[in-house]
Amino acid sequence: MTTLVTGAFGCIGSWVARALLADGERPVLLDVGDDPWRLRMIAGPDVTSRLTIVRGDVTDLAGLQRVVGDHGIRRIVHLAAWQVPLCRQDPPGGARVNVVGTANVFEVARASGGRVERVVYASSAAVFGPPSCYPPGPVTDDALPHPATHYGVYKVANEQTARVYWEEHGIPSMGFRPLTVYGPGRDFGLTADPTLAMKAAVLGRKFQIRWGGSTDLIYTEDVARALLAALRSELGGARVYNLHGASAAVSEVVRLIGGPITHVDQPVPFPAALDDARYQADLGPRPATPLAEGVRQTLAEFARLEKDGRLDARELG
Repeated sequence: MTTLVTGAFGCIGSWVARALLADGERPVLLDVGDDPWRLRMIAGPDVTSRLTIVRGDVTDLAGLQRVVGDHGIRRIVHLAAWQVPLCRQDPPGGARVNVVGTANVFEVARASGGRVERVVYASSAAVFGPPSCYPPGPVTDDALPHPATHYGVYKVANEQTARVYWEEHGIPSMGFRPLTVYGPGRDFGLTADPTLAMKAAVLGRKFQIRWGGSTDLIYTEDVARALLAALRSELGGARVYNLHGASAAVSEVVRLIGGPITHVDQPVPFPAALDDARYQADLGPRPATPLAEGVRQTLAEFARLEKDGRLDARELG
């Protein structure tokens, strides 16, 4: 069964590709970029010989249809998106990629006449507002959206697009709402700072995380595992799940990292903790990687890459 991964050169896409290869599949990767450096870092320097890469853009409906038809795609993992900073700089561009691109993915699934069996996609905890919008405690799956960013607004639109494609066309889908994803390959976006801090610590550089408060951190591999569990599921509907990792103060993350790392006190406008009971009930039990272990694994991997001369630090300036 052939899986298409959009936005495959990003952090989560690279981890998903690695997991699919480990399952014995040769996935098809679609990305607008031409340098799969994260993919090589996460899945090995020879990874491009073990899968199929197509350069393409999810805003190009006809091109997306050709890829699905030419490669006999049966499942789609849709991860192509602009992150918070780009959406803030160019809201119309962010809407084209994040909203129109997602509608295109569902449309090619509909047009396949049932050959594409399922769409799995990345939503985000950015659909929710700041903690003050909700009662005390973790935010549940069915809490009302109150996005504080254009990015969050676009993710709400995508969840509703998925719902309509299920109700009108019977396209089953599962979307996932992580908050602060961390681990090797995470290097862009507002919540990438903890991972950038880990990389800086390995290099002995100073780094200041640009926000504070508390957040829900989830290790990259845990997100990939959730997406693969969704691919294997036979559940119908347009389901959306919070993903919970470990709720922690940024000061605790700084302590675990060590080195010349600091943070500011201003919290991000997202919930401090998520409730993933629905995900655990439908696709679990799937315990998350403990925060201390995830930080340890990330630091160890960055140290190994640095020793091998393969640690890319371009985003640190």
